[in-house]
Parts: sequence; C-alpha cells; structure tokens
Amino acid sequence: MICFDCQELDVTTAAVAVCRTCGAGICRGHGRPTPQTLHDLTGAGLATKPRAARRMVCRTCLAAERSG
Repeated sequence: MICFDCQELDVTTAAVAVCRTCGAGICRGHGRPTPQTLHDLTGAGLATKPRAARRMVCRTCLAAERSG
C-alpha cells in the first residue's frame, strides 16, 4: 500500500499504518500516533482503563479533530 498523502504529491512511499478515522494508508511522515482512552462496561456504567491505547491518524483527520 502507498501513502495516500505522498501519492498526492507524486511520491511513492510505503504506508506503514492505516488512519483510524478515514482508512487512508499513511507513511511515518504523515501518520500521527494519538492516545485513545479505553472503556469497559461494568455494572451500571463505564470504567476507564488506566492506560491509553495508541491509534494512528493522518494529519488531515488530526487537524479536523482538533479544529472544534
């Protein structure tokens, strides 16, 4: 798979991850690891896990998430 953002610039770079939000292939330069809080359904509500998981997003989706 080729990085979607690099391909738009006519560069062929191998994708090393997939954006968790839009599903585009992303290379090391265009991917951003972000924390994701995990929850469990317990009893009558949610319990938050003590450690965050890692998720990869592209720069476009990260900017969209932080825009509002």
